[in-house]
Amino acid sequence: MPDKNGAVTGAWPYYLTKYFGVSIVRQPPLTSYGGPWFCHPADPKKRAEFEKKAFDELCKQLPSAAFFQQNFHPDIQNWLPLYWSGFKQTTRYTYIFNDLSNLGKIRDGFKNTLRTDLKKAEQAVEITRDDNAAALLFQLHEKSFLRKNRRPPYAFDAFRRLHSALSERQQSAIFIARDRRSDAPYAGLCLAFDERRASVLLSGADPIFKTHCAAWGLLWEAMRFCSERSLSLDFEGSMERNIERGFRAFGAQLTPCHQIWKAGNRLLELAYRFRKT
Repeated sequence: MPDKNGAVTGAWPYYLTKYFGVSIVRQPPLTSYGGPWFCHPADPKKRAEFEKKAFDELCKQLPSAAFFQQNFHPDIQNWLPLYWSGFKQTTRYTYIFNDLSNLGKIRDGFKNTLRTDLKKAEQAVEITRDDNAAALLFQLHEKSFLRKNRRPPYAFDAFRRLHSALSERQQSAIFIARDRRSDAPYAGLCLAFDERRASVLLSGADPIFKTHCAAWGLLWEAMRFCSERSLSLDFEGSMERNIERGFRAFGAQLTPCHQIWKAGNRLLELAYRFRKT
């Protein structure tokens, strides 16, 4: 979206695919957030009017699709122009550490049960960084899904290509937790990061070793990694009750984000609402 001088002031990436032969826009695989990117004016008083015009112009450029859904990054707080354009909104939540400079103080704020779990993890497993362990990590990720009789909604190749692209830019790190005696892999976690922020891209654990609490040890290792680099950390928290309870124990800030959606007809809207209930 260029301004009157031809400079780009906004862009809206989207992932267009087909579902049962119907064109839809949805979140790309392994991507938690979408939405527009804006080059805001320097004057904060002009921000709202700028976003109104930018959203209006960008909406005109969106592809024709039977259904549209994106989870906006928490930084995008204003979706009002989209409401006027017929979009609907649902609030979702994640957990974010914006400041990890004082890990001692943060650990003192952990729930007692989490501190106990971390001690178990420190005794049972050794955590190392291994950026060549993409295949192993995905196997552990699959085991987490299989425990619920499900499979990941994406193939290993999608994760491999994404991790490879990030690694070329030195923006990805894989951590593996292994048994201190047998060297058996218990759990793994992949971080994606830039110069300011990091987020959990993928994680997984072998259910057989659940009592060893390796998954919580990996999150603590990720926090230390981010602290050393002055990065914020987004857990990209699940809306599932059991997973959210674990994330909350770390004391990160509960942060809302907008899920924006629009159905092409009443039947699709009813189907979407029914799926979410």
